[in-house]
Amino acid sequence: MALVWVDPKSEDRPLRHWELIVDSPSQLARRLAERVFDLELTGLPCHVVLSASDYSLQLVDAPDVPQADLSSAVKFQIRDSLTVPLADAEVQVFAVPESAYRQQGPMLYAAAAHRGRILEIRDSVLESDLDLKTIDIRETAMRNLATRLADDQNGLACLDVREGQARLLLTKSGEIFLCRQLTTQIDQSQMAGPAWTDIFQRFLVEIQRSFDYFENQMGQGQILKLLLAPVPGVTNQLLEQLNLNLLAEGSIMDLNQLWKTGAILSAREQHDCLFASAAVLSGFKSS
Repeated sequence: MALVWVDPKSEDRPLRHWELIVDSPSQLARRLAERVFDLELTGLPCHVVLSASDYSLQLVDAPDVPQADLSSAVKFQIRDSLTVPLADAEVQVFAVPESAYRQQGPMLYAAAAHRGRILEIRDSVLESDLDLKTIDIRETAMRNLATRLADDQNGLACLDVREGQARLLLTKSGEIFLCRQLTTQIDQSQMAGPAWTDIFQRFLVEIQRSFDYFENQMGQGQILKLLLAPVPGVTNQLLEQLNLNLLAEGSIMDLNQLWKTGAILSAREQHDCLFASAAVLSGFKSS
């Protein structure tokens, strides 16, 4: 569990504390409560981002129902693809911009999670005496983070490589157009191995096809900027190769830039605390 404490009222250096809490799953709630007490964070607003394993995300046709019935209608619509029983599923949706799928009609992304897991997270936060405000998913949190670090008015790609799995997010003007989990595995050992050239070419093709889809099928123009989230032992080499092979100019998603911390946060710390840093930006919006 990554914990980031930020003071939105501080213009100089808002980042007050960051750490990775490591323990068995059954002990994480207790450890969180201990850290909240030790750091004197009791009562502060808290924003949570789910782990990738806590939910699934899929693109669906928007049902023609009143807004109040949208989530329940989508839940029934995706019932056959749910990995949890229908009665136990919690489904939330967010719209894809209408300009993305003009020929297909309105589309939505549906995030589905086990209600019991959501309640478990809620209870862990509340029992630690934090004031839970939101529970978010990684894609929307990444959007919020990326648009703080780069101008996406003409389109922006965000790439996060975690435990060998790469996720690509394409945004424009603050809206999510495309979320995609790439099938090509990327890690430090592969990059040092003899098959890396072939692996990278497959990886590159997946990215370029997503860019082409954004430009030609969605009619949104070329992606000319790419942000790569820090990955220890991977970032520099991967970024260099992407810049040699893509029209988009790639740069590192630097949390030190976000928090005005110079070079305090290492690549490992940024990797571990990326989504926790994205979560706290929700608190900045209302301040």
